[in-house]
Amino acid sequence: MLNDTEKYHRIKSYLENNQAKFSKEFYRDFYEILQNCETLQKEKRFLHVKLQTTQSELLQKQELLKNVENSMDSAVFYKDLQHRYIGCNQVFEYYMGYEEKEILGKTDFDFFPEEDAKKFYEINEKVIQTQSKLHYKEWVKLNGKEIYIFLSKTPLFDKQKKLIGIVTIARDITHEYEMQRDIERKNIMLIQQNKLVSMGEMIANIAHQWRQPLNTLGLLIQKMGLLYKMKKLNEKEIDQEINSAMSLMQKMSETIDDFRFFFSNEKVLEPFLLEEIFEKVYSIVYPNLNEYKIEYSFQSRGLHYVFGQKNEFFHVIVNLISNAIDALKESTKNKKIIEVSFTDDSDDIIIKIYDNGPGIPKEKMEKIFEPYFTMKQEGTGLGLYISKIIIQEHMHGKLTVSCESCGTSFYIRLKRLS
Repeated sequence: MLNDTEKYHRIKSYLENNQAKFSKEFYRDFYEILQNCETLQKEKRFLHVKLQTTQSELLQKQELLKNVENSMDSAVFYKDLQHRYIGCNQVFEYYMGYEEKEILGKTDFDFFPEEDAKKFYEINEKVIQTQSKLHYKEWVKLNGKEIYIFLSKTPLFDKQKKLIGIVTIARDITHEYEMQRDIERKNIMLIQQNKLVSMGEMIANIAHQWRQPLNTLGLLIQKMGLLYKMKKLNEKEIDQEINSAMSLMQKMSETIDDFRFFFSNEKVLEPFLLEEIFEKVYSIVYPNLNEYKIEYSFQSRGLHYVFGQKNEFFHVIVNLISNAIDALKESTKNKKIIEVSFTDDSDDIIIKIYDNGPGIPKEKMEKIFEPYFTMKQEGTGLGLYISKIIIQEHMHGKLTVSCESCGTSFYIRLKRLS
């Protein structure tokens, strides 16, 4: 059977050999038709070659895309708007325990318990309805193994920007999660260790704060005994002395509460008042301030609330104020100063704790927050390290230090509650 090209050349040859049989007009028109056919044949051959080239390039690009997907250490899979799988990479095949050809065209209800499949369906439907990206973490049981994964879901559009499905990238972060948990456990142990190291000094402060009230209580009791012997102890005197004694005991009880708060292991996230924390800290460090003749000033306009674990923040402030006191202990300056001030900065609050001590040498500034680095002869090097962890990791704030020509300033930046 002749093909179109052969037919064309046979007709052309016949016309050329039999021109006398046809009118010039017929021959001219028909010959023009044949020429157009020849042109069309050439274009057809060109388009055929171009189609083959395009198909080859497309196959190469598809193969390249597949190789890229399979080189990823994350699972990648695609779903259409009916929540059916339409593609995946080898990592996803491994997690599922099936080959791609066994996965395509099926839904989560074919692989997962109904409760899990419904949850996945609702999440995917949310991405479809909102046409927006979604990122989240969760524990998932795949191929008999429970893993902690980070998932990123993105709407899939065609060239006309029409939504055609969802692409999901899932990464196993179980190892990172366990490492983070291990770091958190170690940090908790370091915080407790630092508190234990501080315990001796805290107990000394309690003894110092109780000495004067106890002496006063002793004098009140002696006074009541003397008045009784002199037969001058009337109801008015008894009430007056009892009220004085109860007031002293109340202050002693508050001191115990403040120290118990410092050593508390409660992990309650709650709003708390910064001014209240500094008031409690002052009640603890007051004996040292008084002993070393250090002037302490506190400046705050209004009330400032933040969110976090207030006993941990209390621990940070005790550390910073105690360090400032240590820096001023041996100072020969006539005026020793510790200043605490608050500055509002948009939605943040900046707390500045300044002392006019000798400062920190420049070569040691970079190491000041490193664990076990200390400038004290009997220091553990944990105080500032723990403080930075609490502020930056637990409270999502920032703790920095600057050494000025006449002292040291620590800055705490926290998100302020409106």
